[in-house]
Amino acid sequence: MASALEHVAWEQCLVEPHPDRALESYARRRWGVPSPATRYFVPVPWMARALIDLHPELGLLMHLDQDVADLVVLVVSQENSCRFCYAAVRAMLWVQGMSTGRIQRMEQDLTRLDLPPRTVAAIAFGRSQSRSGPPAARAAREALHRAGFGPDEMKEIAFTVAITDFSNRAHSILAIPSRPLERIPDQLRYRLFRPLIDRILKRHRFRGRATPPLDYTPSTPYASLMKACAGSPIAPALARTLEEMWASPHLTRRCKLLMLAVIARGLACEVCALEVGEALQREGLTEAALTQVLTHLDAPELDPVERVLVPFARETIWFEPAPMQRRARALRDRLSSPQILEAIGVAALANGLCRMSAMVLDHP
Repeated sequence: MASALEHVAWEQCLVEPHPDRALESYARRRWGVPSPATRYFVPVPWMARALIDLHPELGLLMHLDQDVADLVVLVVSQENSCRFCYAAVRAMLWVQGMSTGRIQRMEQDLTRLDLPPRTVAAIAFGRSQSRSGPPAARAAREALHRAGFGPDEMKEIAFTVAITDFSNRAHSILAIPSRPLERIPDQLRYRLFRPLIDRILKRHRFRGRATPPLDYTPSTPYASLMKACAGSPIAPALARTLEEMWASPHLTRRCKLLMLAVIARGLACEVCALEVGEALQREGLTEAALTQVLTHLDAPELDPVERVLVPFARETIWFEPAPMQRRARALRDRLSSPQILEAIGVAALANGLCRMSAMVLDHP
């Protein structure tokens, strides 16, 4: 079954897989099936865990229908030309019983299918946010409201799009091999065990339950986003990921903040830009230095790693996979493999959370 993204150029994977029994077992416990990508992210554990734990179907959605979320993930992955994530969702839909013909019709034009108006509106939102980002957030919220979505559902749609953007960039920039997933519907063993795999996956997909508010107030960027999601399982899941990201030793805190600042500026996300700017001031960076970084993607105050990763972060906002994969490969002469992985993870997460913040929070 040919994929709509098979024409997308895809380079050789940037990193070698590193088997890790604990992380791979953890992924299998959460999903019910092996994770084909986890071993590529092993050198940066927070990134490996985030790509497992932040899947919406793993108890993070309380209001949004999971079938709608699956279609949003599919269309966002298609918009971002992520062959790996697109093939993963496509294979999951096939395992769940969707015919190859219907999948191919979906790929050609989702809007022509006999879908409920609310589903069409959610899909349109995912597509518009991937194309336009935060500047289109207000109009996107109004469109979802007119389609009958309530505030809690809209937050979950925004989360689904954000985490898909995160996953798309993490897998695309590293060029995680997609062919094994693309070939699943054509392989006899998967056709034979399709009903069993479907039952296993369904046992591991579950609705979320209300959670108590965080028992602390994060002092890092995106605190307002987690506050806006209070009571949802999304908030503690994001909090854990961010805590682990800040604690990870491969890049300095200031370097991560600078990458976040550049992406917030590039996406015109005022909420994120304000929070990140305040955090950088606490790190000792002057307002003048930050302005120069954001304007010129360089400043005398930057260290050698920051000087490499600040412009790289800007390039992760909009890109075509193959050129971006080659750009990441060029970093190997100047950074260690864990540094490259962490940089991709930070940039990918920032891209997703900026889009989510623009939808969930009111701009000043």
